[in-house]
Amino acid sequence: MNTHISSKNNASHFIVNKKQVNKNKTLKTSILYNKIESSVNSSLTYYKDSLNLSFKNIEFDIIENAYLNDKLIIKNDIKKLSDTEVILHITVSKKEEKKQDIICKAIFGYSLQKTA
Repeated sequence: MNTHISSKNNASHFIVNKKQVNKNKTLKTSILYNKIESSVNSSLTYYKDSLNLSFKNIEFDIIENAYLNDKLIIKNDIKKLSDTEVILHITVSKKEEKKQDIICKAIFGYSLQKTA
C-alpha cells in the first residue's frame, strides 16, 4: 500500500454577511458547513477525475462563534493520501490584524477506488 502525507494546502476566504447569520448575528452552522464542504470539494477536484471517492467520515468541532462582518479563512490540508483513502484537515479562523482565532476544526475522510 502506498501511503504518503501531502502538504497540499488550499485556502478560501469569505466575509460573514446578513443572509448568513441568525437573529443573534452569529454565523449559521449550516452556512459554515457548506463553505467548508465547498472548500474540500475544490481540493479534491484533481482526484475526482481519476478516482471514485465515497464519503467515509467527518469530525466537526465548532470552537467559537463567528459574527456578522467577520472575515474568515478556510484552510484545508490533505493530511493522508493512500491507495484506499484520503483525509483532509480543515481549520476555519477569523482573520484579524495580528492574530487568527480558530473558530472551527474539521476532518473529512473519503474512501478511494480506482475507476475502471
